[in-house]
Amino acid sequence: MARSNHSDLITQLPPEIKESFLNAQAVEVPQGTQLFREMQQCQSFMWLLEGTVRVFKHSPEGREITLYRVNPGEICVLSIQSLLCGEGFPAEAVAETDLLGLQLNKQTFNQALDNSHDFHRYLLKILSRRISDIMQLVSQVTFQHLDLRVACHLGKMFERSAGKPLKTTHAQIAQELGTTREMVSRILKELERMKCIRLARGEINLLSSEELKGMGRTS
Repeated sequence: MARSNHSDLITQLPPEIKESFLNAQAVEVPQGTQLFREMQQCQSFMWLLEGTVRVFKHSPEGREITLYRVNPGEICVLSIQSLLCGEGFPAEAVAETDLLGLQLNKQTFNQALDNSHDFHRYLLKILSRRISDIMQLVSQVTFQHLDLRVACHLGKMFERSAGKPLKTTHAQIAQELGTTREMVSRILKELERMKCIRLARGEINLLSSEELKGMGRTS
């Protein structure tokens, strides 16, 4: 990862919060790093400038579900909860890519909250958006059939890839959605039978975006 000096990184921040990060530490984290384990105490706040963090939860049976991802300019709400409440991180977080960010220790973070109304308001605004995302996830898990969730998940992935083949496995999709690989495989085979997708080893090809959307609407 190419290094940037502190002043260059500060210029990438929203104007409302630049002053709060004048004494922040520039940090680089390699892909695959475990940022938090469940119930680990959070001791710092990072403003992410580059990369993606996956925040997920384990079930007692060993399954996983993705709660959310933190992208540049977003906030990890669970790290804020840990910092403000003094509680352990209630999930796990891992760097999906190399990360670059600006980090405030707990004391400096609390001082920024106390001294900057702009920083305070900006955090609240982004936190409210994340709460909305979590509510949507809860609604999907509670009320939507799994085949609908798989179809919608694939639809979003194909949108991001502009229709190019997805380099993913049945197990990875199961981890994302909090279910089993066997259930995902069954649904993917049904989508293939309906000529929405074509399955290959470690890859999923899009055949008909309209059929995939139609599957989601009728599930």
